[in-house]
Amino acid sequence: MLDAQAYFDRVSGHLPGDAATRAESLAAAEKLGLPTRRQEAWHYTDLARLLGMAADDRIDAIDFSAIDPLMALFEGGKLIGKPAANGLTLQPFEAASAGDDAMRNYNAALAQDGLNVEIDGQLARPLLITTSGSNAMHLHHKIKLANGAKAVLVDNHMSAAYTNARFDIALGEGAELTLIRSQQAGHQVNLSQVELARAARFKSVALVSGGALARYEAQIKFKAEGAHAELHSAVLGRDKNHADFTYEIDHQAADTSSNTTAYNVLDYASRGVFQGKVIVRQDAQHVDAQMQTRAMMLSDGAEMDAKPELEIYADDVACAHGSAIGELDRDALFFLRARGLDEASARHLLVAGFIEQVLAHIDDTALADVLRGLLAQKITAQFADAEAA
Repeated sequence: MLDAQAYFDRVSGHLPGDAATRAESLAAAEKLGLPTRRQEAWHYTDLARLLGMAADDRIDAIDFSAIDPLMALFEGGKLIGKPAANGLTLQPFEAASAGDDAMRNYNAALAQDGLNVEIDGQLARPLLITTSGSNAMHLHHKIKLANGAKAVLVDNHMSAAYTNARFDIALGEGAELTLIRSQQAGHQVNLSQVELARAARFKSVALVSGGALARYEAQIKFKAEGAHAELHSAVLGRDKNHADFTYEIDHQAADTSSNTTAYNVLDYASRGVFQGKVIVRQDAQHVDAQMQTRAMMLSDGAEMDAKPELEIYADDVACAHGSAIGELDRDALFFLRARGLDEASARHLLVAGFIEQVLAHIDDTALADVLRGLLAQKITAQFADAEAA
């Protein structure tokens, strides 16, 4: 990881906001230090080691023209161009203050820019955030949906560098947000904090198909009844890729629901991590929280760590979790081979079908097809490398 103090001394004069406040955040981060495996939330992710690890980052072009998106491009940590549409208000970037978490504090101290938007009504076109560049980036996005607002947000991470990204998301009463994520490269530490008001709905679908490190942490808070959240993730692991999805799903209100699924396909020496903690508060009766993880292991050198948790203080709830880890189905492979498919095509079909269970949660067919196309490229390249080895 970069020398944060030296980096701050070099760039602080060019960062927006109050330099003294940023310096306080940096001092707080340096005092805490990088998270270590002694911290429960980071038990399976040795951040210092992973940030020093190189990876063969393959970035494939993605054609989003089929969804005609509004564009927000972050190149080298700065917003290039400003999306404009009815119902979308772009606010000035605001730096955050210090907190009690090292990575948040590094972000507060070093954030160069971020998308700060308020959405009112139904956004007619998806909002696409593309992150690219070869230098370290620190981004802080703030997304606020007014009562009844609806939007689709696509987070397209294509940077081969280190990125510390933070998303603060607030959904008003009856608001609906779908967040689609794709990471192909780089070392990314990503934190999303989401608050849902009465009857708000939040859906996240993530595809990690590359990068040395993908660490996605989400903190979901249900503030009033009727709110619903879905968190779906898919990982296609190769080389020594490390993908960590860590969730805290906090049902603070009654009559709320959540559904979490994670599908990992792990090859070579890649590693998948899923930590999902559901909290049901004492007065949060009639909560329905479901959590399932699945992993397909393609190599003896791959590893999957799954730790689902339920912390329940109410007595009238329907909460459950499950986990399954296994190899590629040899019977299914034989079935496809018996019907004329070569082994590479059969394996491709089985892997794509496994991850399709996540992509099927994307309601926009054109957007889902974009990610299916990317997935097909990644699977083809992965199996081609295996044959050449």
